[in-house]
Amino acid sequence: MNEEFQTDKIVVVINHDDEQSVMAALVMSAAVAATGDEVLVFVQPGAAKILAKGALEKYQGLKGQPDPVELFDAIQVLDGRIILCELGLPIWDMTAEDLVDGVEVMMASTFLFEAEGAKMTFSY
Repeated sequence: MNEEFQTDKIVVVINHDDEQSVMAALVMSAAVAATGDEVLVFVQPGAAKILAKGALEKYQGLKGQPDPVELFDAIQVLDGRIILCELGLPIWDMTAEDLVDGVEVMMASTFLFEAEGAKMTFSY
């Protein structure tokens, strides 16, 4: 196997802000972070609104689901990176100040360099 791809980096892409996509992505991201692998969560413009302060609270209390705010916090505590595609800001009339603390904003092309060598990618 190509050693270039033998890293402990896993990418999770969130494309949509529906509850199934958001919760599945957060659960998977927190699980990856808990294993000790590096997780890069890339939030596409279609899901950008979930990163606004207070937005994850609307997903709380879903039957059979863990608390999304706790999952998000766990990802960050375990050194996971939450990265928003910069196109998500103008599309939703948001600024970096509207985002939850710790969210990085970058161009998709820059993210591709960050994700290079990831051993797996999950997309929701």
